[in-house]
Amino acid sequence: VKDIEENYKPEPVLDYSKGKVASENDLIKSNKRFVILRLGSVYGRSFDSTRLNIMPNLFSKIGSFGGKITLFSGGDQLKSLVSVNDVARCMEHVGESEEINNEIFNCVNENLTVKEVADICKKINNKIELINTKALVPNKGYSLSKKKIKNTGFKFLYKIENSIEEMISSWSDKEIINKNEDIELGADDFIDTRGIISNYYFDDSINMIGYVESKKGTVRGNHYHPIQTQKCLLIKGSYISITKDLMNPDSVIETRLINEGDLSTIPPHIAHTMIFLEDSVFLNLVNGEREHENYGVTHTIKHDLVDQEFAKNLIKVYKRVCRVCGNNKLKLYLSLGLSPLANNLLKTKKQKNIKYPLELNYCEVCFNSQLSVVVPPKEMFTNYLYLSSTAETFREHFNKFALKIKKELKLDKKSFVIDIGSNDGVFLEPLKELNIKAIGIEPAKNVANIANKKGLETKVGYFNDSLVKKLIKEKGKADVITAFNVFAHNDGLEEMAKSASNLLKKDGKFIFEVQYLYNTITDLTFDNIYHEHVNYWNLLSLDYFFNKLELKIYKVELIDTHGGSIRVYTSNNPKQRIHKSVGQLIEKEKKHKLDKYSTYLDFARKVEDTKKKSLKMINEIKSQEKNIIGYGAPAKATTVLNYFGISDDHFQFTIDDNTLKQNKFIPGTGIEIKGISDLDTNKYEFVIVLAWNFYESIKQNTKKVFPNSRYIKLK
Repeated sequence: VKDIEENYKPEPVLDYSKGKVASENDLIKSNKRFVILRLGSVYGRSFDSTRLNIMPNLFSKIGSFGGKITLFSGGDQLKSLVSVNDVARCMEHVGESEEINNEIFNCVNENLTVKEVADICKKINNKIELINTKALVPNKGYSLSKKKIKNTGFKFLYKIENSIEEMISSWSDKEIINKNEDIELGADDFIDTRGIISNYYFDDSINMIGYVESKKGTVRGNHYHPIQTQKCLLIKGSYISITKDLMNPDSVIETRLINEGDLSTIPPHIAHTMIFLEDSVFLNLVNGEREHENYGVTHTIKHDLVDQEFAKNLIKVYKRVCRVCGNNKLKLYLSLGLSPLANNLLKTKKQKNIKYPLELNYCEVCFNSQLSVVVPPKEMFTNYLYLSSTAETFREHFNKFALKIKKELKLDKKSFVIDIGSNDGVFLEPLKELNIKAIGIEPAKNVANIANKKGLETKVGYFNDSLVKKLIKEKGKADVITAFNVFAHNDGLEEMAKSASNLLKKDGKFIFEVQYLYNTITDLTFDNIYHEHVNYWNLLSLDYFFNKLELKIYKVELIDTHGGSIRVYTSNNPKQRIHKSVGQLIEKEKKHKLDKYSTYLDFARKVEDTKKKSLKMINEIKSQEKNIIGYGAPAKATTVLNYFGISDDHFQFTIDDNTLKQNKFIPGTGIEIKGISDLDTNKYEFVIVLAWNFYESIKQNTKKVFPNSRYIKLK
């Protein structure tokens, strides 16, 4: 029977069908207001784990692997089909209508034979094999009419062909690149003297295209779509896309740069906002209904994600290109959300502090990882509170290195060393003791003053071309220039490297240490990521960078500072012999796939898992009403506490030996920093070590102070 209407008298045969009819009759006789929907066979990804025998789902599952579909009696059975998405929409449609009462409707979009559905699957994946059998099927099926429900104004949006294509794609081994937003470029480019033709492929239909213009500096969005997926094709300009997953209470804000030619796809329940970096035009590609009002019930719901002040600040600091190679097609792989400046500790609990995105982008050209924003150095270094000399391990590290370079580079009292980012003189001091002339360059005036008071000559300023000219005029050229973790701080890498080269003597050496991204990934030391460090280095990207310059990398060493770092030796002597360590480390990085985007995505997933496990542990301790304190207030504490969402509701204070930090507050948390002297040390069951790189020494030095406490690393 074809196109059965709602007034057709049911003739149930199976007990299951008889039960449905009985329920309908009971409802009709109840004298209550009702609407009955008679559903066709419901399909869709929501049925992945249950009722997989529903034919479209079963065929899609088979189709995702290119298997065999068996068609009994040639597949001529007739089926009425409807997407689970349209079922939900239809329920909402009839449920919210004031006019629709005491009615029965068929809810079905398409009536197809089993063979027709199988053919659609084969069209999408030609590896599918269709097998016909002569087995008889006693019931050839029926079709339902959808005329009545359509007359109420309801529109079906999901067709089986598009839905099957999506299911086959989703159930295959296709890698999901981004959680909040997927960015694609056109494919199958055709280029000739007239220009380029690029193609964009869609897994669903489009029934409307919106043309949208936006001026530089303006903001669009601040909403989400509860049902529809948003697809935007940018045809002119650029913008920053801000997103947040509203279905995950622990999710963080993410940002991405969208360039001309990018197709952005944002799924339902992802709040999103566009901040335009220049005059832009994009096409909004719509599948489904859309209200003409700015905000509606089903299409667009307001959600304030970004205000004008935030947008204005973000435009100023956003990094649009790779600082190593200039590529502007960077890929986000890790977002730690909005985070305050790590070392800008607060004087009061309620003091306002600006937050910036803290996230890493990957460059597929040179394998570089860098922050999406560059905060103005004056905001971070004017009143700096980090002192290298506080930690005994750092003092030992620099003492050993001073002896090492004196021996290997044959330095003596005639030699001249310049240390960039010299802090409180932690490296200048052992050089002075070895009778080697050394000067420090330090942007933080308060820290430079500490060094100068100790008799360690330190100039206040940023290492750039103008400062180099003054140094050459006053002091002459240097034998060695050092920079400890500073090469990760600087946005103007090329100017810094060229300035170092100009300041060096003919066979001078520029030696620097940076945190090693390989260790960050393998050891999950993601809390070493903060705004001071704008770049996160592997040797692959460093080698790419220095190959463009006169300075060349000739040796590299693995060292254990900051959870794992590398010491890189460069020379401006073109005849400098290259040590085998350079090639060996590059091969190691390739073996561990540091040149593959998938490696970084896997790292991000592990970071998120760490967050979930750590929060579960802390919340369990809190639920038992145990007393917790922190130990240490390093920059990494600001990162991890803000990313995890930990505040003074979890523990009220942390201890730090640096007196400059005491009686201040970790930004974004309300957690106070104290000294150890005045504490009641017997009442704390848990000590969470935030300075985990000094975990063993902290535990050893404080076990008499906290005899009854359990020590925990937080990372």
